[in-house]
Amino acid sequence: MTPTAEPAQGNHRATYREVLAEPRFRLLFSTRTVAITADALRITTFSVLVFSATGSALLSALAFGIGFIPQLFGSLLLGSLADRLPPRALITGGYTLTCAAALLLALVRMPIVASLGVVALVALATPVFHGASSRLVAQSLEGDAYVLGRSLNNIAASGAQLFGLALGGAAVAALGPRRALAVSAALYLGCALAVRIRLPRLQPGEFGDTPGSARGDGGTVRTSLHGAGLLLRGQMMRRLMLR
Repeated sequence: MTPTAEPAQGNHRATYREVLAEPRFRLLFSTRTVAITADALRITTFSVLVFSATGSALLSALAFGIGFIPQLFGSLLLGSLADRLPPRALITGGYTLTCAAALLLALVRMPIVASLGVVALVALATPVFHGASSRLVAQSLEGDAYVLGRSLNNIAASGAQLFGLALGGAAVAALGPRRALAVSAALYLGCALAVRIRLPRLQPGEFGDTPGSARGDGGTVRTSLHGAGLLLRGQMMRRLMLR
């Protein structure tokens, strides 16, 4: 099992260097940052593609937003899959799915409604494999090392989104929207291969399998809604979620 960063002991406080020295966190951090860049590139390019095909600013705005809005429903209805399925397979499958969707949009001229449906389905599944990645980070870093790891993820995510938006504009101008979508597909493929090759195949006990979560008596949707309800009952958790 991959060693985790040591929790703070005595007066010692974890450093960013120590956090980045943890192999599992470093892999998940780097692939997630690249994937967020690819997300911004894909969504921006897709909205440009829709606008060029329809001339409708409303549909273009819908194409941009549909990559994010379904994630709310995905986390509510499918979130328990992050506990039920092996993380390496789940994360690799998620990046492969987004790669396939980007290639489909790049290579196949589909009706706008069908294209929107493809993007919405990918967005619906996104919280599941992101949840598996976040869970592994929480298990890899302990104490204040986890706090630093979360801050690194947040900073990198914001920077990756800005870079992806800028890259989207440059890629569309230089390559056109369909080839720019192919670039995002290549980034997703790189993330999938990196996780598949470098993340060990964890057994159920190694990624925190518990009878109440990963093998719950209810179905996926029922278990996911139950978990969301437990979170929302906590006053402090509600405050954190609404910030």
